[in-house]
Amino acid sequence: MQKGDLSYSEKFAAMDREAFATVILAVLITLFFWGAVFLLKDSAVFVASMPLWFVVSCIGGYLLSVVGVIALARHFMTDFSLGEEAGEDKEDSDGND
Repeated sequence: MQKGDLSYSEKFAAMDREAFATVILAVLITLFFWGAVFLLKDSAVFVASMPLWFVVSCIGGYLLSVVGVIALARHFMTDFSLGEEAGEDKEDSDGND
């Protein structure tokens, strides 16, 4: 879909979908972080003198965030101008009719 193909209400529907996808990603990242902490807290494995739960939750969570944001930008975000398009009927900006 091109930028000019969206009506004003369709733009808001697209923004709602984008916001919902972003919230879902945030919840998944949070669940990953806390899941890694709780599942690996008793592990005796250390990576670079750091406990495994820390490496997986923090560094893995960061990498998951980067991949998730790239996926959001490519698959869920729509590029459009929120302002009125030049071809739409509107009054002149200086108030002249």
